[in-house]
Amino acid sequence: MKKYLRFTTAALCIAMLSGCGGPKGDMPNEEQETKVTSVEIANPTVSTVKDEYTYSGTIEAAETVDVSAKVQGTVAATYFNVGDTVTKGAVLYKIDDKDYQTALKSAQASLNSANAGVQSAKTGVATANGAAMKAQLESAKNAITNAQTNLTNAKKSVEDAEIAVTNAKTNYDKAKNDYDINKQLYDVGGLPEDTLNTYKIALDTAANSLTTANNAKDKADLGVKSAEDALSQANTSYNILANETTAENAKKANDALNTALAAQKSATVAVENAQQQISYCTVTSPISGTVLRKNVTAGAMAAGAGYQIVDLSSLKVQVNVSEQIAASVHIGDEVTINIPSMEENNEFSGSITEIPPGANADGTYTVKINIPNTTGAIKAGMFAEVHFAKSTSSDAFVLPRDAVLDNNGEEYYIFVAENGNTAVRRPVTVGIDTGDTIEVISGVEATDKVIVKGQTYLADGDAINIVSDNGVDVEPVTEAATVNNEAPAEGKEAKK
Repeated sequence: MKKYLRFTTAALCIAMLSGCGGPKGDMPNEEQETKVTSVEIANPTVSTVKDEYTYSGTIEAAETVDVSAKVQGTVAATYFNVGDTVTKGAVLYKIDDKDYQTALKSAQASLNSANAGVQSAKTGVATANGAAMKAQLESAKNAITNAQTNLTNAKKSVEDAEIAVTNAKTNYDKAKNDYDINKQLYDVGGLPEDTLNTYKIALDTAANSLTTANNAKDKADLGVKSAEDALSQANTSYNILANETTAENAKKANDALNTALAAQKSATVAVENAQQQISYCTVTSPISGTVLRKNVTAGAMAAGAGYQIVDLSSLKVQVNVSEQIAASVHIGDEVTINIPSMEENNEFSGSITEIPPGANADGTYTVKINIPNTTGAIKAGMFAEVHFAKSTSSDAFVLPRDAVLDNNGEEYYIFVAENGNTAVRRPVTVGIDTGDTIEVISGVEATDKVIVKGQTYLADGDAINIVSDNGVDVEPVTEAATVNNEAPAEGKEAKK
């Protein structure tokens, strides 16, 4: 408890008279008393002051991950223990990969076979329209040429046969005319029979020649028809070979190539899967942080989460706030966080990372705050107080809350030290009241020496003795002094 000294000359005289046993009637008729109150003074500070709501919560790690192996097997080795610091990508433990290496060799052998199949199919595609097919097409073209030549020859034969028929017909007609004339002569006895027989033989010979010429003409016509059929067949064969057989061969060859490529792709995937399985045997940390739990042992089967890694470089705290706070804050807003369990440097800044769109069952809103923890001083599980600013005043005059007195909230005032030893009462207008400090909007200047301790029982014009100025001790007054524990003098105002 602090006591304030009041120095009174009258009290000293009374004490001396009492010691001497002087008569009561010898005291002065009018008491002369000078009261001096010891006080501490300070200039107003200029700072930012906030009107805040405070909520409490428990600090958690911003990111905690369970690291498991993606393959089954025996743990070959582990590399970190609980409490160790790990970086992202660090190898935590390994699974024995012997069986997976065997599977990879088998898959690679299948891939080699598939690669050979692709090469063979490509060769088939190349030969489908290669030299052999070109030779067949050339032969078909030659057959057409030969058929065209034969048709030409056959048509020439028809022409020759037609000439022969014409000549034979002419000879026949002449021979018949000669025979008919001579037969008439014979019939009237004007020609001997032997002579008539000569004409008869000539007619028969001409008739036989005409028959032979007609037969040759018919045969030549058949030769043309045969040559035309041969040419048509040659053209048909060439068209089939050039347009259908070649396309079919190419299609078969391409189908075989596509099948080989599909087998190659499947084998490639099998190799990649086997390689991936081997890579899974090396288990790495997905984040940088600290080992919180280790659940694997070399020689044992890997099961479940092998490690739990926690990132303590960034922490979070979530608090359930009122509707008023949820409506007034925004993602990215800064808040002040106090951690009571830390004796020093226990105030930190955080930023709001999440505000829910809807309320909880109790009508509150769970707001999440991120807290940087670069030094690692903050631990997960610590109790934290989160302060949300309702209003903020920058470059404000700020005094200790006890330095500002009031009359039931109707008037606020302070005492200022003037002339080095006099307390002067001054009304002020106040703003944000944090409980520990208060903003003074008007009524105070930066150079004012505001009485911050000992002001409770002062009255305007009281004498004061300054014992501390802005926290620096002031030499005490050398006069005799007594501790004044009296009740406040009549008319003096006290803090309500």
